[in-house]
Amino acid sequence: MDSIHQIQKIGSYLHVDEQGFIINPTSIHTIQPEWLPIVEKVKEAYMQHFGVNLHSVYIRGSVAKGQAIENISDVDSFAVITLPYEKIDTSWSDAFEEKLISEYPFVKGIEMGCIPLEEIQDHKGDQIMIKTQSVCIYGESLANTIPPMKPGTDTAQHVKYIQIEIIKTKQWLEGEHTEEEIKRKCTWIMKRMLRSGFELVMERSQKYTRDLYLCYEGFSEYYPEKKEAMYRVLELAVNPTSDKSEIGIVLEGIGSWMTEEVERSWRN
Repeated sequence: MDSIHQIQKIGSYLHVDEQGFIINPTSIHTIQPEWLPIVEKVKEAYMQHFGVNLHSVYIRGSVAKGQAIENISDVDSFAVITLPYEKIDTSWSDAFEEKLISEYPFVKGIEMGCIPLEEIQDHKGDQIMIKTQSVCIYGESLANTIPPMKPGTDTAQHVKYIQIEIIKTKQWLEGEHTEEEIKRKCTWIMKRMLRSGFELVMERSQKYTRDLYLCYEGFSEYYPEKKEAMYRVLELAVNPTSDKSEIGIVLEGIGSWMTEEVERSWRN
């Protein structure tokens, strides 16, 4: 039986400087000692599989900020590769992730991804991730080549796509999947909805965060009538279900409302 994780009122908004630009809070020096061996093995795996085609490796999220929590936090990583997408082989990553989790059972998950160097300049989401919430652990950081950013349209990366992601998730749920696959999809879409909800109010709040509880809290400040519905999204992000109908109720409820609200307010 899966353990139930209590929702914790944790997280932080990224600080801004005197001009309102976001300050990246991550550093190799803030990574907690017990997480360093995992980070090192992730880096070594990228180096082993990509060799001279590896430009740089990054850690983001709670681990990079020194705020990782055992049995809750993932190790989120990505590498920048000097190859086009079609030539990047990631077939090895699933087995590697499973092996690492078995060695370090306090890690909830390992996320590994690859981004072609040539595509970063045209992809705002990758630029936001590198500039505001990632630490480079190998190679030359691209953060210095990306202009500073402020909370608002500069840093909105989920809300633009939430409509199509909700539609695709509904379609995906119509197929046959294992319980674990459904739970992973549940976690993924609920996190997207939480962060999209916060991005709806980010310009008004002049704050930036990816932390789930703060996304819920910040959203609820401006949409108090949707507070209860968004709390359910938070619950399912932290404790996902394999019940398709339960996920569907949320997607049809606040998910449909969010789709309409994005069209009404964010795109105008």
